[in-house]
Amino acid sequence: MNTQMYNTRLAFLLALSDLKTPLNENEKQILADIANQLDIQPLAWTDYTEPMLLKMIQSNPQLNQQYTQYKTQLDQLPETSQFLSGIETELQSLMVMDNTVRARGFKPKPTAKPTDYDCQINNLVVVVSRSEEPETAVKTVSCLDKLKQMLGNSGQ
Repeated sequence: MNTQMYNTRLAFLLALSDLKTPLNENEKQILADIANQLDIQPLAWTDYTEPMLLKMIQSNPQLNQQYTQYKTQLDQLPETSQFLSGIETELQSLMVMDNTVRARGFKPKPTAKPTDYDCQINNLVVVVSRSEEPETAVKTVSCLDKLKQMLGNSGQ
């Protein structure tokens, strides 16, 4: 799987998990709007949703710094799917924490294989962004920790 097109979402989730200060209410509302947009119109990612996310990231200096670092590292990797192998199970545990959340994102392809993580990455963004404390919810996703460890080792 070529994850280049999902690096923005992965870099955002990684940066959010490193955030030391809580998001303000406006940022949380923007994230909820992004989640709703990604859920309802996943094909509008490039034209509408991604620019909205990038604008929110850029307005938060700490988040922007971490995002830029992770995005650069992810763009240099040929493959990240082996670090996302438990993402579906983790999504289920996140949804149990808040029973109002429903995972959707991109609809699974009829021919989707267990190694197709595009749906799970989108669903993870939706679930985390809709939570009351996105910066806390994302810290429970251990596959992101595995990816961080790998990124840390690749820079050495």
